[in-house]
Formats: sequence, structure tokens, C-alpha cells
Amino acid sequence: MKIASIFAEYNPFHRGHAYQIQKIKSEYSDFIVVIMSGNFVQRGEPAIINKFERAKIAVDKGASLVLELPLYYATSNAEIFARGGITILNSMGIINRLYFGSEDDASALKNLSEKIYKNLDDEKIKKFLAEGNSYIKSRELAMDFLSQKEKEILKKPNNILGLEYIKNLEKLNSKIEAHSMPRKNVNHKDDFALEGFASASHIRNLIYRGEDVSSFLPGYDLVVENKLENYFEIFKYKMLAGKINFTDYFDYEVGLENRILENLDAKNFEELIEKVHSKRHSRSRIKRLVLEILLDIKKDSIKKSFEAPYTRVLACDERGIEILKKSKNKNKIYSFKSFYDKSTGITKEMLDKEILASDLYNIKFGKIKTDFTREVYKKL
Repeated sequence: MKIASIFAEYNPFHRGHAYQIQKIKSEYSDFIVVIMSGNFVQRGEPAIINKFERAKIAVDKGASLVLELPLYYATSNAEIFARGGITILNSMGIINRLYFGSEDDASALKNLSEKIYKNLDDEKIKKFLAEGNSYIKSRELAMDFLSQKEKEILKKPNNILGLEYIKNLEKLNSKIEAHSMPRKNVNHKDDFALEGFASASHIRNLIYRGEDVSSFLPGYDLVVENKLENYFEIFKYKMLAGKINFTDYFDYEVGLENRILENLDAKNFEELIEKVHSKRHSRSRIKRLVLEILLDIKKDSIKKSFEAPYTRVLACDERGIEILKKSKNKNKIYSFKSFYDKSTGITKEMLDKEILASDLYNIKFGKIKTDFTREVYKKL
């Protein structure tokens, strides 16, 4: 059995995602594991459709097994996002390949990863941070050993994640092979469509404006369930109530809380983030900090979580059940309640945080404890 894997948010699942799955099937294997973000995603926002529905769509469109990428990783920066997902895949002990979309070939990314590992100086990064640059900009400036062509590779969004996947596979001495796959017609943040293909960000922007996006979706109806603005009042209350130890959070920097407090009279999150962001603090970083505060996602807990990887099933078909049975990870979650009842330590803490995230996601709809009430979708 050859098993392929993909990292995804499917926010929303579009024709490009369906193309990727079918291409993997035609070129390599029918057994495909997807590690998918849950109800909140890396850019610091709620997914527009809940995790259970997105997982169902993925299996209906060809995935074999959809596992949840835990909240701690799904809402973090590229480095933690990749490390968390790779730790889960590697713990299964049966995954052969990892496929990811990128602007450049995996071999070029691997060579670049090795060059950065050998030459990057942390002291240089600290120097540029002290000058008021963002971490991303400081890291870029510290890489003066790279050619202009190599620097251009680093600026491309899919390449950034691809490099992190490769780096973490190497750190774990993993046998999983990294395979890049060019995106179909459009890139990650392109704000246009081409021949029926559009990026997820473009589709979200269109649907927020009330436009029809059905031509970009592979045969299902998309109804937006959620957006970040739904939590603005809750966030303002948490900030005003005080008693927050901001240093507990990965995306915090000294003084950032003052910039937020000074602008809490903003009409909405969009206005607040526009006022707070700066050369040093990107919009995505501020939104991630917002989520870390809303859900109390502490950096010490994230660090501990790598010790206890688990595989939680959101949806599967018969091939997916076969993959799950062969997985060497003992922490397999098919029935959430039964696993939760016997969990302890950092695993219990992670599951409690998933429950809280689901409750926050669904608070507008008056639903709670959906992690216990929603069953795994199984396509027969």
C-alpha cells in the first residue's frame, strides 16, 4: 500500500484542491491522507465552513482519510503549523509521500533549506528585530548569503510552507518523501480567476461581496457560516477586563497590547487591525494574537504538545479505515468521547482547547459540544 498525504485548510474546498487529489491518484496512489485545519485557520480567522462539513466534502471529492490538525498548530505561524503536521504524519509510521503546492520544485527547496540551516545566524535576526523590522523581514535581511534568485524563492507563499515541511522532515529523519506540485492556473493570493480556477482567498472575497462562486467549486453549494467579526465584542471585553499575561502568547511583542487598547474604539476588527498593524507587526500576526487571546492558546502548551501527537478522524472512506488500522500511532481518535474520557496531561489539555474552539465557533448558532455530538463521516 502506497500512502500519500496533503496539508490543507480547504477554506473553501475548490476546483484546485479537487485537481490536486485527482492528480495524486492518477500518478501515485488512491490512498490519500489529508491533515486539515479545524474550525480556526492560520491567518487568525474562523473557517467559513465548519470542520466537519469541510472534511465531508474532501472525502466526497476523493480523499481517503481527513485528520484534524490540532488548534495549537492550525492557528500558529508557518514554522509551528508545519512542525505540528509533520509530527502527526511521522507518528503514523506508514506515510510514503507528502504532496504540497509550491511555486518551485521540491529539490530546489530542499537545497535552499540545507543552505539556510548551515548559514543562518540568529544574532543577525535579533539585530534586525532591534531595528524595528518584523520577524519575517529580519530573517530575510539576515540571509545575505543567498543569491537574489534564492531570495525570490523565499518570498513566494507556498514555498515558505514547503520549506518548513522539508525542514521538519529532515529534523525528524523522516522517511516521508516531499513532492511539490505546481498550482493549477492561479497562485495562493491571486485576486483573479482563470479557466474556472481561483484561489481560496479570492473565492472568500467574492462570496463576502455577495457574488456567485459556484463555477469555482466542484459540485457543492457554499454557504458562509462564520467570520472573524462575530467575535469583536468578546475580544474587546477580554482586553478591557485585563488580567491577561500577554507574554504567554507566541505572537505577542512588548507594547503591542497598548497599540490594541488605544484603538479599541474601532468599529470592527478590520478597522482595528488596519490601525494596529505596522512594518513590524503584520495583519496575520495580529489576527493570530487575537485568537490566542480569545482561546488562551499559550506558547508553553504548544511546546509541550509535540510530545503527544494524535490522529483525530473527521471523515473517511473504506480506504481511510484501512489506513487508520495500519497507523502505528497509538493515539487514534475515531470516537471522540471514548478517547477524551481516558485522556490525560497535555493530550487532555489539547482536546479541551478543541472543544472550546468549537464552542466559540458555534456560539452564534447556540450550539455547544459539537465535538461530542458530531459523528465521523464515513463514505461507504
